Amino acid sequence: MKVADEPAYLTVGTDVSAKYRGAFCEAKIKTVKRMVKVKVTLKGESTSQVVQDDQVKGSLRVGSTVEVKTSEGICSEAVISKLTDASLYTVVFDDGDEKTLRRTSLCLKGERHFAESETLDQLPLTNPEHFGTPVIGKKSNRGGRRSSQAVADEDNESSSSEDDDEDRRRLNDELLGQVCSIENEEESSTWFLALVVSPSCNDELVVKKDQCLVRSFCNGKFYTVARRHVHLVSAISISEFSHRRGVEGAQMFLSSKEIPDLWKMDMSQILDSSSSEDEDNEEEKESEEEHDDEEEKKRKCIKEEVSLMLSHR
Repeated sequence: MKVADEPAYLTVGTDVSAKYRGAFCEAKIKTVKRMVKVKVTLKGESTSQVVQDDQVKGSLRVGSTVEVKTSEGICSEAVISKLTDASLYTVVFDDGDEKTLRRTSLCLKGERHFAESETLDQLPLTNPEHFGTPVIGKKSNRGGRRSSQAVADEDNESSSSEDDDEDRRRLNDELLGQVCSIENEEESSTWFLALVVSPSCNDELVVKKDQCLVRSFCNGKFYTVARRHVHLVSAISISEFSHRRGVEGAQMFLSSKEIPDLWKMDMSQILDSSSSEDEDNEEEKESEEEHDDEEEKKRKCIKEEVSLMLSHR
């Protein structure tokens, strides 16, 4: 959930709080693999398109009127309706560790403020001087430095649920970047060759647990398909699919790993396996914000009750 005046993407050298195994720790951005997805509505049309920021001329802000170069190569005037920062950020923590994260796992330092610690003595009912102190920030290491002990504790963390998630992600990861033949129950004339790509490559389609996101070598479009309809194709077996739609693009990719120019993608985006983790992070972040709102309401109620008690003394 972005703040209105937040930049569309972050730059090298920016101080951030970066998520590391559930905790936010101080870090600095070292490198940026920039990719901002821009959803625009073309003027005079009711349809929307998603393009990358290098296809946009103008201010990258929601509501801005910009010039967009569509996939057909036509320049049109449009209005930005949504910005999604899909960049890959490599950050350096205070202890020297490096980690590559997406935007949902970063927040600008000072973006949100959390009390470093709370005790019962600091709560409004027992200490009226703390009426204005937010009763939030249950995670004391958010925005703080990681101690060597904290790092050791994090390295020892494990759970069965994490193992299950890892198994599921490993299966998805094995398919990423693979050429495949999409064969459903319909006529074989509709079957086509495609590339399995990361769900983060397209914000418009929802990819369920038993599905994959693929991009067709025939028309460049994205599709969500059931895993059972995905049949892997190798450089050896490609000859068996000579009459399949998209065979030329598939052959080129298998022989040289060359991605069609019109796709405007690179292998790091295609192989990005962090999308499911990012969705979990985003849900966790929203849950934390809802919890903070509830705590703020409780604090206000307590303050009103204590003020009322003091006024009757």
